Amino acid sequence: MPASEKRRKIDLRELERNPFEEEEKKKKPGFVSFTRSLGKSFSSYGKNAVFTKEEKEAVSFLGWDLTAPELKSAYYGIIIIFLAIAFVIGSLLFLVEDSPEDLRLIIPIVIAGLGVFAAFTVKNYPKQAAEREKLQALYYVPEIVNYLTISLQLTPNLEKAVEFAAAHGQGKIAEELKKIVWDLQIGRYYSVEEALDELAYKWGAYNDDFKQALMIIRSSVLEADAARRRELLNKAVTQVLEGSREKMDDYARKLHQPAVFLYYFGILLPLLLAIILPIGGALSDLPLNKPEFIFVGYVILLPLLVFAYGKGIISSRPPTYDPPIIPENYPGLKKNSGWKFLALLAFFGIITLGFMIDQGVVQDSLNGVLKSINPNYDEFLDKIIIPGTLGQIESFQDKAEELQRIPHITFLETEYGLFVGQFTIFGFLIGLALSISIYLKAKYSARKKVQDEIRGMETEFKDALYLLASRLGENKPFEEALRSSVQFLPNSAVAQRVFKRVLENITSLGMTIDAAIFDNTYGALKDIPSRTIRSGMQFVVDSIELGVNVSSKALISLALQLRNNQKIDESLKKMLEDVTVVLNMMSLFVAPIVLGVVGAMQKLIVSSFGSISSGPDSGASLPGTTGFGGLAQALTSTSASSGIESALFALIMGIYVIEIVALLTYFNSQIEETNNDLHTYLRIANALPIAAVLFCLVVFFASSAVG
Repeated sequence: MPASEKRRKIDLRELERNPFEEEEKKKKPGFVSFTRSLGKSFSSYGKNAVFTKEEKEAVSFLGWDLTAPELKSAYYGIIIIFLAIAFVIGSLLFLVEDSPEDLRLIIPIVIAGLGVFAAFTVKNYPKQAAEREKLQALYYVPEIVNYLTISLQLTPNLEKAVEFAAAHGQGKIAEELKKIVWDLQIGRYYSVEEALDELAYKWGAYNDDFKQALMIIRSSVLEADAARRRELLNKAVTQVLEGSREKMDDYARKLHQPAVFLYYFGILLPLLLAIILPIGGALSDLPLNKPEFIFVGYVILLPLLVFAYGKGIISSRPPTYDPPIIPENYPGLKKNSGWKFLALLAFFGIITLGFMIDQGVVQDSLNGVLKSINPNYDEFLDKIIIPGTLGQIESFQDKAEELQRIPHITFLETEYGLFVGQFTIFGFLIGLALSISIYLKAKYSARKKVQDEIRGMETEFKDALYLLASRLGENKPFEEALRSSVQFLPNSAVAQRVFKRVLENITSLGMTIDAAIFDNTYGALKDIPSRTIRSGMQFVVDSIELGVNVSSKALISLALQLRNNQKIDESLKKMLEDVTVVLNMMSLFVAPIVLGVVGAMQKLIVSSFGSISSGPDSGASLPGTTGFGGLAQALTSTSASSGIESALFALIMGIYVIEIVALLTYFNSQIEETNNDLHTYLRIANALPIAAVLFCLVVFFASSAVG
């Protein structure tokens, strides 16, 4: 081996300490650390493991320091840990004499199933993470290509264009460009063309438009004619924009079917379970209609299913906008210390109101029943305790059964004498929804207002930038161009809060352009957490060093790029309107109404099978077999002995409504605006009280109608 090559290899080993790779090590995801540590504990299970083709491509694409034996060891390690937990809990349940026999088998099986699910999630995580990175790149590809073309239009030097795009771009492609700059400096590549060719073919499998754009950019440098070069660069930008729009349109079309399945999982499946669980319990002798099983199914398992499926939907949404993040300590935000107390007050206050209504309704109803039996019932009132009245006074049993059938006084009685009426349940549900709404609005509404102001400034920024470029194109100095822009846009927040402050810092404080914009104490962008405005102003600082004419051309190109990004975002929102409107209707109206009817009619659904058993065809259809009437009798007896009270079922269904409305609203908001948590939280705050009130109204009137 030649000495030069040997020397080069030695140098490459020393590059493990270069700044770029040190930064990558700091950003090592938690999944890699978790998998490697777990893989060490179960290393014997991953021997001789190899990646599949998809796994190898995903790990290589992400740049993770992860091996196939480590991933496979973690996979089996998770299964073993969950099986051990299932065995321990199952053993403890067998040792406890009073534990239900059905739980001794069901709980270990559920834990083991969760372990298998978690193991498959870990195994497939690299591929899912790679897919998310590819989707993120869709947003940043047009920006990166535009930065490359801007630099090449000013100076036809490909290496400077890569440095320029790496300095101003965002996302994984910008990181790769930074790495290319470093690799060129230390000699890993012989030329920038070689590095870009490798980058183009690496991303070609995920984004062919970016690959073609890099090829066009590469060919533009070889063009001697300036007009032809500009034509090729404009073609590269146009091709990438059109490709992004096509991918957005493809995503919007594919989203309709998952939205329908989300409706099935979240709304129709609970309706079917309300019918299936009692029947399944009657046929299999399993206590599927017991309150604890219904609670676990509706309040835990179904929301987890909807959440997992919905997460898959929003993870495939390509981002089109990076919203400004407003921290809690943002200057000017008032701290409201009383909102927690107000939320608790609303919760307990509405419950108390419902409890008081229940007591009044039940007492009036009891008075009417007692008076119909004995006009001189006043002497009994001192002996009557509401929770025990219906069971303790045998002479009133017939009237007590009639009283129980009155829908609006459906009740639950505990062994401690606690009376929970239907209005108390309504108070709990509405109070819970309202308290969550108060909490979210008090915590996030002020920050959302600031975010909307910043977003308004971002919308104005492209126009203000174009005006600044126009003034620079008149050969005006930067300060004069700023002053002219501020005067021309008296009502623009960008001109007044950014341009004007930059001008004051330069003229009054004698600061440099860079310090006037980015200084931590006096800079114009100190209190404006916008990536769009910050990167745009950094672009202004870098371009103004090349002269006002060059800066003017560059800023006009940047303004056009910002406008294109805005058009892509608006186009995707219009494409998704059909889906978002449907999801909004489902969460606000369809889910509370349908599930409210289910909550009110569950007892009627079960008892209707019992009425069939008394019909003329209720006997066995064939000798030795059980007819439909026999099934109905078994169902009725099972429901009567181990079924759930209608009031308790309505309570569980109400909790599920709050969960499913929050989940559907969350997914709808994330489809509308990805990664905008403030928008999501406030949408949930607005939806929950409406859904809870609507659910309670439907339950009340539906139960009254079937009473």
